[in-house]
Amino acid sequence: MDQLVEQKNLFQNHQEENLDLSLEAEKKIARSFMGRIEWEMIAIGLTQCLFWFGVWAMVLNGFMPLWAGCLTLIISTTFAYLPSHAGQHGHLSGNKKHLDWLNFWVGQISLIPLAQSHEILKITHLKHHAHTNDPNNDPDYNHTHTSGWFKSALAVHLQTGTRDERLNNMIEKWTETDPEFKAASERGGMVLVGFYILQIVAAINFPLETLLLWWLPRKLATSYLGVIFSHMPHKGLPVGRHSDTRFWSNGIVRFFNHSMQIHAMHHMYPKICHHDEPKAIEALRPFMVARGIPGADRIPERITNNPLTKLKTV
Repeated sequence: MDQLVEQKNLFQNHQEENLDLSLEAEKKIARSFMGRIEWEMIAIGLTQCLFWFGVWAMVLNGFMPLWAGCLTLIISTTFAYLPSHAGQHGHLSGNKKHLDWLNFWVGQISLIPLAQSHEILKITHLKHHAHTNDPNNDPDYNHTHTSGWFKSALAVHLQTGTRDERLNNMIEKWTETDPEFKAASERGGMVLVGFYILQIVAAINFPLETLLLWWLPRKLATSYLGVIFSHMPHKGLPVGRHSDTRFWSNGIVRFFNHSMQIHAMHHMYPKICHHDEPKAIEALRPFMVARGIPGADRIPERITNNPLTKLKTV
Protein backbone atom coordinates (compact mmCIF):
# COMPACT_ATOMS: atom_id res chain seq x y z
CA MET A 1 0.00 0.00 0.00
CA ASP A 2 2.81 2.42 0.89
CA GLN A 3 4.44 1.67 -2.43
CA LEU A 4 1.23 2.53 -4.30
CA VAL A 5 0.95 5.83 -2.42
CA GLU A 6 4.57 6.64 -3.22
CA GLN A 7 4.01 5.84 -6.90
CA LYS A 8 0.93 8.06 -6.97
CA ASN A 9 2.89 10.94 -5.40
CA LEU A 10 5.73 10.49 -7.86
CA PHE A 11 3.26 10.50 -10.77
CA GLN A 12 1.57 13.64 -9.45
CA ASN A 13 4.91 15.39 -8.96
CA HIS A 14 5.89 14.45 -12.51
CA GLN A 15 2.64 15.93 -13.82
CA GLU A 16 3.16 19.15 -11.87
CA GLU A 17 6.76 19.42 -13.07
CA ASN A 18 5.50 19.38 -16.64
CA LEU A 19 2.80 22.01 -16.11
CA ASP A 20 3.13 25.50 -17.53
CA LEU A 21 3.44 27.43 -14.28
CA SER A 22 3.83 30.83 -15.91
CA LEU A 23 1.84 33.83 -14.67
CA GLU A 24 0.00 33.93 -18.00
CA ALA A 25 -1.16 30.31 -17.59
CA GLU A 26 -2.18 31.02 -14.01
CA LYS A 27 -4.25 34.06 -14.99
CA LYS A 28 -5.94 32.15 -17.81
CA ILE A 29 -7.17 29.51 -15.38
CA ALA A 30 -8.19 32.12 -12.80
CA ARG A 31 -10.24 34.09 -15.36
CA SER A 32 -12.34 30.99 -16.05
CA PHE A 33 -13.74 31.30 -12.51
CA MET A 34 -14.61 35.00 -12.77
CA GLY A 35 -17.58 36.98 -14.02
CA ARG A 36 -20.71 35.20 -12.84
CA ILE A 37 -23.42 36.72 -10.66
CA GLU A 38 -22.98 35.29 -7.17
CA TRP A 39 -26.64 34.62 -6.47
CA GLU A 40 -25.77 32.71 -3.29
CA MET A 41 -24.54 35.92 -1.66
CA ILE A 42 -27.58 37.87 -2.79
CA ALA A 43 -29.78 35.22 -1.19
CA ILE A 44 -27.75 35.19 2.04
CA GLY A 45 -27.69 38.98 2.31
CA LEU A 46 -31.41 39.48 1.85
CA THR A 47 -32.50 36.39 3.78
CA GLN A 48 -30.44 37.04 6.89
CA CYS A 49 -31.68 40.66 6.99
CA LEU A 50 -35.32 39.59 6.65
CA PHE A 51 -34.66 36.99 9.33
CA TRP A 52 -33.26 39.75 11.59
CA PHE A 53 -36.43 41.82 11.21
CA GLY A 54 -38.50 38.68 11.71
CA VAL A 55 -36.84 37.89 15.05
CA TRP A 56 -37.48 41.47 16.18
CA ALA A 57 -41.15 41.10 15.23
CA MET A 58 -41.50 37.76 17.03
CA VAL A 59 -39.86 39.07 20.21
CA LEU A 60 -41.88 42.31 20.29
CA ASN A 61 -45.11 40.39 19.73
CA GLY A 62 -44.36 37.79 22.37
CA PHE A 63 -43.86 34.83 20.04
CA MET A 64 -40.20 34.38 21.02
CA PRO A 65 -38.51 35.01 24.39
CA LEU A 66 -35.93 37.79 24.38
CA TRP A 67 -33.08 35.49 25.38
CA ALA A 68 -33.81 33.16 22.46
CA GLY A 69 -33.93 36.10 20.07
CA CYS A 70 -30.58 37.31 21.38
CA LEU A 71 -28.87 33.96 20.90
CA THR A 72 -30.42 33.53 17.45
CA LEU A 73 -29.30 36.95 16.26
CA ILE A 74 -25.78 36.54 17.63
CA ILE A 75 -25.40 33.68 15.15
CA SER A 76 -27.28 35.18 12.21
CA THR A 77 -25.52 38.56 12.46
CA THR A 78 -22.20 36.88 11.71
CA PHE A 79 -23.58 36.35 8.18
CA ALA A 80 -24.33 40.07 7.65
CA TYR A 81 -20.87 41.06 6.43
CA LEU A 82 -20.06 38.43 3.81
CA PRO A 83 -22.64 39.61 1.19
CA SER A 84 -21.36 43.18 1.56
CA HIS A 85 -17.82 41.85 1.10
CA ALA A 86 -18.95 40.18 -2.13
CA GLY A 87 -20.53 43.46 -3.24
CA GLN A 88 -17.33 45.35 -2.45
CA HIS A 89 -15.57 43.21 -5.06
CA GLY A 90 -18.40 43.34 -7.62
CA HIS A 91 -19.39 39.68 -7.25
CA LEU A 92 -23.11 40.42 -6.92
CA SER A 93 -23.34 41.85 -10.44
CA GLY A 94 -20.66 39.70 -12.04
CA ASN A 95 -19.65 41.13 -15.39
CA LYS A 96 -23.12 42.65 -15.94
CA LYS A 97 -22.48 46.39 -15.74
CA HIS A 98 -26.19 47.21 -15.75
CA LEU A 99 -26.53 45.27 -12.47
CA ASP A 100 -23.84 47.21 -10.58
CA TRP A 101 -26.54 48.61 -8.30
CA LEU A 102 -26.87 45.15 -6.73
CA ASN A 103 -23.42 45.47 -5.19
CA PHE A 104 -24.37 48.56 -3.19
CA TRP A 105 -28.00 47.90 -2.35
CA VAL A 106 -27.74 44.24 -1.40
CA GLY A 107 -24.48 44.98 0.41
CA GLN A 108 -26.04 47.83 2.38
CA ILE A 109 -29.25 45.98 3.20
CA SER A 110 -27.22 43.03 4.41
CA LEU A 111 -25.31 45.29 6.82
CA ILE A 112 -28.38 46.54 8.71
CA PRO A 113 -27.80 44.09 11.60
CA LEU A 114 -24.21 45.37 11.87
CA ALA A 115 -25.30 49.04 11.55
CA GLN A 116 -22.45 49.69 9.13
CA SER A 117 -21.96 51.60 5.88
CA HIS A 118 -21.27 49.45 2.82
CA GLU A 119 -19.30 52.26 1.17
CA ILE A 120 -17.03 52.88 4.14
CA LEU A 121 -16.34 49.18 4.53
CA LYS A 122 -15.64 48.96 0.81
CA ILE A 123 -13.11 51.79 0.64
CA THR A 124 -11.22 50.57 3.71
CA HIS A 125 -11.33 46.94 2.58
CA LEU A 126 -9.90 47.79 -0.83
CA LYS A 127 -7.08 49.64 0.93
CA HIS A 128 -6.50 46.47 2.94
CA HIS A 129 -6.12 44.51 -0.30
CA ALA A 130 -3.76 47.10 -1.75
CA HIS A 131 -1.56 47.21 1.38
CA THR A 132 -2.06 43.90 3.19
CA ASN A 133 0.11 43.66 6.33
CA ASP A 134 1.69 47.08 5.78
CA PRO A 135 1.70 48.70 9.26
CA ASN A 136 1.39 52.19 7.78
CA ASN A 137 -1.28 51.53 5.16
CA ASP A 138 -3.32 48.45 6.05
CA PRO A 139 -6.45 49.60 7.94
CA ASP A 140 -6.82 46.10 9.43
CA TYR A 141 -3.27 45.94 10.74
CA ASN A 142 -3.95 46.59 14.42
CA HIS A 143 -6.53 43.85 14.87
CA THR A 144 -4.71 41.44 12.55
CA HIS A 145 -1.23 41.41 14.04
CA THR A 146 -1.96 40.80 17.69
CA SER A 147 -0.65 38.17 20.08
CA GLY A 148 -3.92 36.24 20.11
CA TRP A 149 -7.53 36.05 18.98
CA PHE A 150 -8.88 37.70 22.15
CA LYS A 151 -6.84 40.86 21.60
CA SER A 152 -7.89 40.82 17.95
CA ALA A 153 -11.54 40.50 18.98
CA LEU A 154 -11.21 43.65 21.09
CA ALA A 155 -9.04 45.66 18.70
CA VAL A 156 -11.38 45.25 15.71
CA HIS A 157 -13.88 47.60 17.37
CA LEU A 158 -11.42 50.46 16.92
CA GLN A 159 -12.05 50.22 13.18
CA THR A 160 -15.81 50.37 13.55
CA GLY A 161 -15.94 52.81 16.45
CA THR A 162 -13.28 55.09 17.97
CA ARG A 163 -10.23 54.90 15.71
CA ASP A 164 -6.71 54.57 17.03
CA GLU A 165 -3.94 56.96 16.02
CA ARG A 166 -2.45 54.73 13.31
CA LEU A 167 -5.79 54.23 11.55
CA ASN A 168 -6.73 57.86 12.04
CA ASN A 169 -3.52 58.91 10.23
CA MET A 170 -4.36 56.56 7.36
CA ILE A 171 -7.89 57.95 7.02
CA GLU A 172 -6.59 61.52 7.07
CA LYS A 173 -3.96 60.75 4.42
CA TRP A 174 -6.41 59.01 2.08
CA THR A 175 -9.01 61.75 2.53
CA GLU A 176 -6.46 64.35 1.43
CA THR A 177 -4.96 62.39 -1.47
CA ASP A 178 -7.79 60.22 -2.79
CA PRO A 179 -10.91 62.13 -3.98
CA GLU A 180 -12.94 58.92 -4.45
CA PHE A 181 -12.09 57.81 -0.93
CA LYS A 182 -13.16 61.19 0.43
CA ALA A 183 -16.47 61.21 -1.47
CA ALA A 184 -17.34 57.63 -0.47
CA SER A 185 -16.37 58.36 3.12
CA GLU A 186 -18.73 61.35 3.23
CA ARG A 187 -21.63 59.37 1.74
CA GLY A 188 -20.96 56.48 4.08
CA GLY A 189 -20.77 58.86 7.00
CA MET A 190 -24.35 59.92 6.36
CA VAL A 191 -25.41 56.27 6.47
CA LEU A 192 -23.67 55.86 9.84
CA VAL A 193 -25.44 58.95 11.16
CA GLY A 194 -28.73 57.41 10.03
CA PHE A 195 -27.95 54.17 11.86
CA TYR A 196 -26.95 56.14 14.96
CA ILE A 197 -30.30 57.94 14.99
CA LEU A 198 -32.21 54.70 14.41
CA GLN A 199 -30.42 53.04 17.31
CA ILE A 200 -31.24 55.95 19.63
CA VAL A 201 -34.91 55.82 18.61
CA ALA A 202 -34.96 52.03 19.06
CA ALA A 203 -33.24 52.29 22.46
CA ILE A 204 -35.72 54.90 23.70
CA ASN A 205 -38.71 52.78 22.71
CA PHE A 206 -37.29 49.28 23.29
CA PRO A 207 -34.22 49.64 25.53
CA LEU A 208 -33.68 46.02 26.55
CA GLU A 209 -34.60 44.66 23.12
CA THR A 210 -32.19 47.06 21.41
CA LEU A 211 -29.42 46.01 23.78
CA LEU A 212 -29.91 42.28 23.29
CA LEU A 213 -31.15 42.12 19.69
CA TRP A 214 -28.98 44.75 18.05
CA TRP A 215 -26.11 46.11 20.15
CA LEU A 216 -24.81 42.88 21.67
CA PRO A 217 -25.13 40.68 18.54
CA ARG A 218 -23.35 43.22 16.33
CA LYS A 219 -20.55 43.70 18.87
CA LEU A 220 -19.95 39.98 19.21
CA ALA A 221 -20.28 39.41 15.45
CA THR A 222 -17.78 42.20 14.73
CA SER A 223 -15.25 40.60 17.10
CA TYR A 224 -15.79 37.19 15.52
CA LEU A 225 -15.42 38.56 11.99
CA GLY A 226 -12.21 40.40 12.91
CA VAL A 227 -10.63 37.17 14.11
CA ILE A 228 -11.85 34.99 11.23
CA PHE A 229 -11.38 37.45 8.34
CA SER A 230 -8.17 39.17 9.43
CA HIS A 231 -6.30 37.71 12.38
CA MET A 232 -6.23 34.04 11.42
CA PRO A 233 -5.42 34.44 7.70
CA HIS A 234 -2.83 37.26 8.05
CA LYS A 235 -1.28 37.30 11.53
CA GLY A 236 2.50 37.47 11.57
CA LEU A 237 2.89 37.44 7.79
CA PRO A 238 4.85 39.94 5.67
CA VAL A 239 3.82 42.15 2.77
CA GLY A 240 3.67 40.38 -0.61
CA ARG A 241 1.00 38.95 -2.91
CA HIS A 242 2.12 35.36 -2.43
CA SER A 243 3.12 35.61 1.23
CA ASP A 244 0.61 37.89 2.99
CA THR A 245 -2.19 35.31 3.49
CA ARG A 246 -2.10 31.71 4.71
CA PHE A 247 -4.22 28.59 4.43
CA TRP A 248 -5.21 27.55 7.93
CA SER A 249 -7.56 25.23 9.76
CA ASN A 250 -9.49 25.25 13.03
CA GLY A 251 -11.79 22.26 12.58
CA ILE A 252 -14.91 24.37 12.10
CA VAL A 253 -16.97 23.67 8.99
CA ARG A 254 -17.40 26.18 6.17
CA PHE A 255 -20.89 27.25 7.22
CA PHE A 256 -19.69 28.81 10.46
CA ASN A 257 -16.45 30.47 9.44
CA HIS A 258 -17.29 31.30 5.87
CA SER A 259 -14.40 29.34 4.34
CA MET A 260 -11.88 31.83 5.68
CA GLN A 261 -9.50 28.87 5.94
CA ILE A 262 -9.05 29.39 2.19
CA HIS A 263 -8.87 33.20 2.34
CA ALA A 264 -5.50 33.04 0.57
CA MET A 265 -7.39 32.30 -2.65
CA HIS A 266 -9.35 35.54 -2.26
CA HIS A 267 -6.19 37.62 -1.83
CA MET A 268 -4.63 35.96 -4.84
CA TYR A 269 -7.65 36.66 -7.09
CA PRO A 270 -10.30 38.88 -5.40
CA LYS A 271 -12.57 38.74 -8.47
CA ILE A 272 -13.27 35.03 -8.01
CA CYS A 273 -16.59 34.58 -6.21
CA HIS A 274 -16.46 33.26 -2.67
CA HIS A 275 -18.49 30.15 -3.48
CA ASP A 276 -16.24 29.30 -6.44
CA GLU A 277 -13.00 29.47 -4.47
CA PRO A 278 -12.75 25.74 -3.58
CA LYS A 279 -12.83 24.68 -7.25
CA ALA A 280 -10.47 27.51 -8.19
CA ILE A 281 -8.01 26.32 -5.55
CA GLU A 282 -8.10 22.79 -6.93
CA ALA A 283 -7.23 24.15 -10.39
CA LEU A 284 -4.61 26.63 -9.16
CA ARG A 285 -3.01 24.49 -6.46
CA PRO A 286 0.21 23.78 -8.41
CA PHE A 287 0.70 27.51 -9.00
CA MET A 288 0.08 28.31 -5.33
CA VAL A 289 2.56 25.69 -4.18
CA ALA A 290 5.15 26.88 -6.69
CA ARG A 291 4.77 30.48 -5.52
CA GLY A 292 5.17 29.52 -1.87
CA ILE A 293 1.80 30.66 -0.50
CA PRO A 294 1.84 29.68 3.21
CA GLY A 295 0.07 26.36 3.73
CA ALA A 296 -0.55 25.73 0.02
CA ASP A 297 1.58 22.57 0.04
CA ARG A 298 -0.81 21.07 2.60
CA ILE A 299 -4.03 21.67 0.65
CA PRO A 300 -5.84 18.43 -0.27
CA GLU A 301 -6.25 17.65 -3.96
CA ARG A 302 -10.04 17.79 -3.60
CA ILE A 303 -11.73 20.36 -1.39
CA THR A 304 -15.11 19.34 -0.01
CA ASN A 305 -18.11 21.53 0.86
CA ASN A 306 -16.46 22.12 4.23
CA PRO A 307 -13.03 23.12 2.93
CA LEU A 308 -9.98 22.66 5.10
CA THR A 309 -11.55 21.57 8.34
CA LYS A 310 -8.06 20.17 8.57
CA LEU A 311 -4.93 20.39 6.44
CA LYS A 312 -3.23 17.21 5.33
CA THR A 313 0.04 16.36 7.04
CA VAL A 314 3.24 16.41 5.08
